[in-house]
Amino acid sequence: MQTVKIYDLNVEYDIVHRNVKYWRLELKNEKLRIIAPEGYGDYERIIEKHKNWIYKKFKAIDASKYEAKQRKLNYGISEEEFKEMIHEFVKKFSLELDVTVNKVYFRKMKSRWGSCSSRNNISINRYLRYLPESLIEYVVFHEVAHLVELNHSKRFWNIIQEKFNDYKDIEKELSIYWFAIKDTIIRVQFSESKT
Repeated sequence: MQTVKIYDLNVEYDIVHRNVKYWRLELKNEKLRIIAPEGYGDYERIIEKHKNWIYKKFKAIDASKYEAKQRKLNYGISEEEFKEMIHEFVKKFSLELDVTVNKVYFRKMKSRWGSCSSRNNISINRYLRYLPESLIEYVVFHEVAHLVELNHSKRFWNIIQEKFNDYKDIEKELSIYWFAIKDTIIRVQFSESKT
């Protein structure tokens, strides 16, 4: 792990070489990652060229962390009620979008609220149950919509926008709740596992 100063921030980053044609930047778990072709070495130029984008992303993370302290998690829903809710949303949205979901899995995920596979399986993060129902509904719709368009293309976001025209605000709220979950649930479970 390396560190670079961008304006008033110290940004940690690492470099991953892969069999790719072009380099790209990723933000994962509050760390910057440079994905680069084998043998590529001009990382300082990449960071310098995109420092404003990097700075903006890290400032957004800081803002989300601050907002997370204002959010209350919902402890009033049981795991069984949560699973039933998810299955109802999956059924509803599958009919709306005319797609078939093969299986729904529930997992504890470290970096996302849900995922969708090319085999029409949907995975839902168990921590989602602590969020408001409107956000749960959005996440399920988002994953079912991936059965129409597997990637995050313009077509995919058009599908999302047809049902949730405020999806950008919802995505921000999900980011805020991610930090609320991380600071509360995951931290508590980690400390309990050490005792």
